[in-house]
Amino acid sequence: MSAENLDRNSPSIKPKIIAEEIKQLQRKLSEIVEPYQKPISSILPEERRVETSLLFDDIEIEACYDRFSSWEGSLSKKTVRNWINQFETILEQNIAYLLLSKLHFFSKTNIESATRSLQEQLLNSLLTKDSLWVAFRKDPKVVLKDNEAEFKKWLRNKIIRYAELPLPPRTSVESQYRLWGIYERSALTATSVSDDKKIRPLSYYFQAGTGDHETSVFVFMDYTNGSGTQLTKCIREINKLLVQYPLYKHSLFIFMYVVQAASFNLASIEFAPGNSETICYEPMLGYKSKEIMDILTIHQISESEYDDFIEKYCLRASGKSDAGYRDSGALTCHHYSCPNNTLPFFHKPSKNWEPLFRNSQTPSATSYKQK
Repeated sequence: MSAENLDRNSPSIKPKIIAEEIKQLQRKLSEIVEPYQKPISSILPEERRVETSLLFDDIEIEACYDRFSSWEGSLSKKTVRNWINQFETILEQNIAYLLLSKLHFFSKTNIESATRSLQEQLLNSLLTKDSLWVAFRKDPKVVLKDNEAEFKKWLRNKIIRYAELPLPPRTSVESQYRLWGIYERSALTATSVSDDKKIRPLSYYFQAGTGDHETSVFVFMDYTNGSGTQLTKCIREINKLLVQYPLYKHSLFIFMYVVQAASFNLASIEFAPGNSETICYEPMLGYKSKEIMDILTIHQISESEYDDFIEKYCLRASGKSDAGYRDSGALTCHHYSCPNNTLPFFHKPSKNWEPLFRNSQTPSATSYKQK
């Protein structure tokens, strides 16, 4: 037996060892019972602020109103406050406010900026088309054959044809005329453009045999492209015209939108013209976009709570639990109308619901008049 073990077993050492072990056990016991000696509230999860107090006050309400003040319907700070007050709980009012603060509202000034951006994107897109460069250099009137500025001028004056989206049966695309009026003033000139650059029916160009079929660029415009349903219907009408005028099948068809759903894919429209593409100013913000989900996470709002909120108030506003047309759940509003794929409780009136943007759904657009 070692000297160490002899020492530990000696009568004088044993009591000290036992006393030390008892102290260790006492410390462990103290650590175990310590949480239960505190008030129960101190060990419960911290109460979420979004359930007990509002995330906004009159200043935030006024800021929302200021963003929407160019809405062409009836709107006031009181309207904004009353709309939020319809949501029943503090948590629901906070979620409504968070969505409202992120709603992508396009004022007339925003639209003017969008048209200028679309014009620039259109020209930059055409700069990449080799067939157009070949035609440009073959044009006997062109002096500077490789000058980009001259090429853009040539595109604007000789190649681009602004066309109306053909109207399918029982479908209105009136908004395109209003957008063209803004585009004409803001993107093309400060006042107007010559008669040969007016927006015209696609059939007008086809019947007139306008331009070289393989280098003609037909450009269409509208405010919103969500699910692509309306564009699909318009393309069917374009295809009917192409059957009558098959030479134009080789032309380029460009569809420009102020806002477009990020999920939209023109290739999914199997009968879209072979040479066609879309250009948009902004991607559409949806209620399940990462930007929105991140905000909910910051405020400890679970996805299931959010889903319940969306279903409850879509149902109350529209009688359906769908988050807008084809369940799009967009967070988009233009200064004159709120698209029907936006969350219904923003724009859909019912017996139990007063929307924020009252004169919505079908835009009362003023048609652009030829000069």
